[in-house]
Amino acid sequence: MSFFSLKQVLQSVLKEHKLTSDIDAYKIFSVWGEVAGPTMANHCRPSRLHGGTLYVEVDDPIWLAQLRYMKEDILRKIDRRIKPGTFRELKFFLK
Repeated sequence: MSFFSLKQVLQSVLKEHKLTSDIDAYKIFSVWGEVAGPTMANHCRPSRLHGGTLYVEVDDPIWLAQLRYMKEDILRKIDRRIKPGTFRELKFFLK
């Protein structure tokens, strides 16, 4: 009997269901607090992933405007924390 890593199993399941082939992208849900920092993380959170885009739910219009200005900085932090090129785009929206 062969053993497979959890990562291999999840990649297989995600590929089978055509969700994504990059399981590393899903790390954003567990590391968001580190990427965003505690203050920002209290006002926004990752909501969903789709085709290289991370959708982030924001609780206030003022934070929405601020986050749009910070988009490139947030993408660089994600690249450093997870891996380069994890997301090509961030889209912010009010919940």
